[in-house]
Amino acid sequence: MKPVTATQKLVFLISISLVFILLTRTPVDADMWWHLRAGQVMIEQKQILLTDVFSFTRNGNEWVNAFWISEILYYSLYVIGKYFAIAFFVAITGVITFYLISRRQFGNPFVNGFVLILAALTAAPIWGPRPQILSFFLIALLDDWLINKRAKWFLILLFALWANIHGGWIWGFLLIIAHIAGEIITQFTNQEKNWNEVKSLFGWSALSALAIGLNPNGLSIWTLPFQQINVSLQIQEWLSPDFHQIAFHPFLWMIFFLLLFAPFAQKQNWSQIFKVLGFAYLTFFSQRNIALFAIVAAPLLMDWMNSALQYFQRDTRLKPRGELPRSVRLLINSVLIFALVIIAIANTYILTQPEKVDVNYPVDAIKWIKENQPQGNLFNSYNWGGYILWALPEYPVFIDGRADMYGNEMINQWQAVVSANENAIHILDEWQINLILIEPYWEITRILESNGWQKVFEDEQAVIFVR
Repeated sequence: MKPVTATQKLVFLISISLVFILLTRTPVDADMWWHLRAGQVMIEQKQILLTDVFSFTRNGNEWVNAFWISEILYYSLYVIGKYFAIAFFVAITGVITFYLISRRQFGNPFVNGFVLILAALTAAPIWGPRPQILSFFLIALLDDWLINKRAKWFLILLFALWANIHGGWIWGFLLIIAHIAGEIITQFTNQEKNWNEVKSLFGWSALSALAIGLNPNGLSIWTLPFQQINVSLQIQEWLSPDFHQIAFHPFLWMIFFLLLFAPFAQKQNWSQIFKVLGFAYLTFFSQRNIALFAIVAAPLLMDWMNSALQYFQRDTRLKPRGELPRSVRLLINSVLIFALVIIAIANTYILTQPEKVDVNYPVDAIKWIKENQPQGNLFNSYNWGGYILWALPEYPVFIDGRADMYGNEMINQWQAVVSANENAIHILDEWQINLILIEPYWEITRILESNGWQKVFEDEQAVIFVR
């Protein structure tokens, strides 16, 4: 192994700093709020939430809470440093995740840096303040563990922890399946067969599947992925990527580069190829998988691009240039890294100012409700459900982002109301709704006043009706 040069260190530090900046976002994810509220309640009550206490439509129902450790973590971060701490944690989790990807890659530092930044751009649309980013980190850790053929007993500990952090542990099993498929192809193409790795992975994976049950929900946590799939077609983030949005174009660029540089591969890494194919398929099915694709595709793209570079360097006799004097390198490196650190911190500070967050939510409408305290059950916007139970906890919500718990029944009822379906008024009566807080553009706002409702508040973001 060649020693790491100063240039390689500098390019890596610049790349990883840019990853931090690219993954720094204003924390406005709609699901962040109910995770924060759940963490707050668990810390205050000193017990894990396993039933719904936030809505009046599902109050007391079982809630498969696979996120409880993450929720306590996020709320603790909020207590320590408000939005800045949350955004910083989200970005630094991305840095660690992409570091795990890059550390096992050798070759041209500029090529690796380019792929690292492209992968971060690809993951950026879905990289936000939610427990799922910890699943993305664990995917990178698991992939690194499998590639390096480390001790398999670690899988049991990993999945037991994963089942208490986020429901994305199912992605881990899909990754292992793809890895095993690649190992099988590799063994069939090798002259000398050695099936020990495949057998070992099968055995430890089976034990890990049982380890998933080591959580407050028990083995019922295995129902979570199927509950989510059942309601997925009605939730925006579960839909296929909209390639009319430029944010999803880096995903296409990664696929294009993989196809372009695949012919230069010196040796086919079948395990990594199966992972890329599998998570590419999942991404075309649902945009929420796009970060997983970026994580598994980046190492393969680095490998193939470096192989292509070696091919052209051999043909054109390109030679690397010598390095600058050490004192000059040290000065340039120090200035660049210092500047990037300052930019990263300043960018995080600017993006996490309260007004940056508030502009995305019905702050004035919430203020009106607090001041006037209208009585009765609340019908709310789906996108604001989490924010309302955080900012207005005295009012149980009709629905929020926990789609797996509400199921198609409540999501369909909510959709029927906002779209002014023929059953809309009946649903409002059935649930004894006396207060409505939604966006002004919904069809239901056009018929409420003719059905005994009074509009008491309206601005560009929200409208409130009472009766």
